[in-house]
Amino acid sequence: MTDALTNIPSLNALNETLANFSSPKLFLVDLKEFQALNIKYSDEAGDFVLCEFANELKKFATKNNMKAFRVEEDEFALAIDMPFNLEAIEKLIYAIVDFIKNQSYIFAENSIDIDAHIGLCIDQNNLLQKAKKALKVAQNEDQPFVTYSEFANRLLEESSEKISNLLQKSVVMGSITPFFQKVVDIDKHEVYHEALIRIVTNDSIESPKLFLDIAKKRGFYTQTIKKLIEKVIHTKKIKAINISCQDLYDEKLFALYLENFKDGSTIFELQNDKFLQDEKAQNKVKELKVNNIKICLDNIDSINDIKKFDVDFVKVKGDLIRLLYINPDAISTCKEIISTCKELNIKTIASHINSQGAFNEAKKLGFDYFQGYYLGKPNHEDNI
Repeated sequence: MTDALTNIPSLNALNETLANFSSPKLFLVDLKEFQALNIKYSDEAGDFVLCEFANELKKFATKNNMKAFRVEEDEFALAIDMPFNLEAIEKLIYAIVDFIKNQSYIFAENSIDIDAHIGLCIDQNNLLQKAKKALKVAQNEDQPFVTYSEFANRLLEESSEKISNLLQKSVVMGSITPFFQKVVDIDKHEVYHEALIRIVTNDSIESPKLFLDIAKKRGFYTQTIKKLIEKVIHTKKIKAINISCQDLYDEKLFALYLENFKDGSTIFELQNDKFLQDEKAQNKVKELKVNNIKICLDNIDSINDIKKFDVDFVKVKGDLIRLLYINPDAISTCKEIISTCKELNIKTIASHINSQGAFNEAKKLGFDYFQGYYLGKPNHEDNI
């Protein structure tokens, strides 16, 4: 069961291997623009690249206790038998991404660089089918890698009408529910809780990714946020509410926020998105501060936006935190953000802390506060 061209195991070998693994994890690797490469340099060049890539992939697999396969023309696979461990899986993902970026071959005096999309599946069943779905999303959205998610798959299949009906019913029945995820200090003592919106039914707990865009399009957004606010204000602990800066432009919604949270102990976590760049947003942030509402800038990946605002907290983008293990640039960026925030007396928060290793790395850099599944997953109010 060896591929005739590349001399590495074939698709049949992959299927047999996955069937014999007790805890299989599968990475599908599809070479970008391979047909264009064939057209530009010839089919012979394409075959050369496939063989060279397969040989290097096999070496990488051996080094990382994995097995390499050729699935079809320009699609390869890496499989590993390992229990679920988020930290280890993240390290593998970024190691594969870095490995691919370093691939460059010389054919007939032409330098050919390689790039790829990756689809990952960590489920126990139908791994190849699910990894292919993840790969398709990565290709369509031109992302380096995408992990298969039952939720994301369902999200693509749900109709807007069905979601709209669920949302309308949830507003009436009071199913809009805040879940809270804690932010902690270096000793894991609670600093505050971030309110995250959910729809809770008898059968499921729905993420805002499923319904918030529909709420905006169908005119339910303000009602939805109002229901969330009604429940959040009764929480006695210090809490944060995560909002889009687009909300600041809606005068009725902005008045609702001020009415319920001014002169209190609430933190507004403002997404660092395109709406934050508008001068009107900067004026609105000033108004929030005048009304004794603390501000956290969320999703920060550089110092560029920090100095524009009078804020109390800066939450660093999760992608940077996940890269701390392997990317010196991520470390350098975080150090720069921390240094700037210390000068401005702003507290820094490392988000997406999903392992002890990530927690240790973030502490070494000097972050003030931390948040992530390793430190506490989102819980209903009754559980905080």
